[in-house]
Amino acid sequence: MELAEAPISLKQAEAKTTSGRNQLIRDTLRRLFRNRSAVIGMVIISLLLLTAVFAPLLATHDPLLSMIGVPGETPPVPRKAPCIPLFGCEEPTHLMGLDLNGRDVFSRIVFGARVSLFVGFVSVIFAGTTGVFIGLVAGYAGGWADNLIMRFMDVLLAFPSLLLAITIVTIRGPGLQNALLAIGIVSIPVYARLTRASVLAVKELEFVTAARAMGASHTRILFGQIFPNTLTPLIVQATLGIGTAVIEAAALSFLGLGAQPPTPEWGQILAESRNYVFTSPHMVFFPGIAITITVLGFNLLGDGLRDALDPRLRGSN
Repeated sequence: MELAEAPISLKQAEAKTTSGRNQLIRDTLRRLFRNRSAVIGMVIISLLLLTAVFAPLLATHDPLLSMIGVPGETPPVPRKAPCIPLFGCEEPTHLMGLDLNGRDVFSRIVFGARVSLFVGFVSVIFAGTTGVFIGLVAGYAGGWADNLIMRFMDVLLAFPSLLLAITIVTIRGPGLQNALLAIGIVSIPVYARLTRASVLAVKELEFVTAARAMGASHTRILFGQIFPNTLTPLIVQATLGIGTAVIEAAALSFLGLGAQPPTPEWGQILAESRNYVFTSPHMVFFPGIAITITVLGFNLLGDGLRDALDPRLRGSN
């Protein structure tokens, strides 16, 4: 006579789920490092992070110091072209030249990485945290609460994100903090809708029903069972969202609503030099390249993460 299999407890079920989740993470990382685009994106982002962290060591000059009147500088100082001794230039080294106010462009680009990455990461953390919580509550609660919350999210999505951000900054006043807040607010609906869709797909699955039958609380089900299974699209969206936030921050600064002079922010640097694109192209070229490379790095990593997390690829790797 065969003995009946003893039922497993809620903790044992959660431990089994955690073990499977850890294996999935290891498989995902293995596929991620096999993806060439993702590796290139990680290298670019790593270099940008190192640049931001070690900006005081990498910068050749004070980003706020004007070279006008500095001994050894050959006039006219403002808008001086790049000067590299390796290429036969005997003047003081300015790898990317000087801007309209005689400040070293290379140093301002290096310190600008701090500002742009700070805005990108903080705005995504704010938008992701708020949007995920809203989406979890809406998807799990359902009914009138879901309808009310998501209709408000639809209203926010009806406005172009940059236009809504401009409106918020205009109301609160120009500045980097208000720009960061505006970028975060306009991104909340994206994370809320992604989370809600994942919750609706997960909350009726067998393991959630089993946890509910074993007496798990709503909080434990929501954050212990459902939330970990909604992370896949959120991770990809957050990675891509950082690049989008960098562009939006640069756009707001370019319009005079974000970082204010003399803050070394890439969009603000572009705004100062936009009238000299033909006479002093180095002042426009280098900050534009910095923005492009940053967005490219996060987009490549986001695409690689999407491929690595795609469940259709798990059986073939």
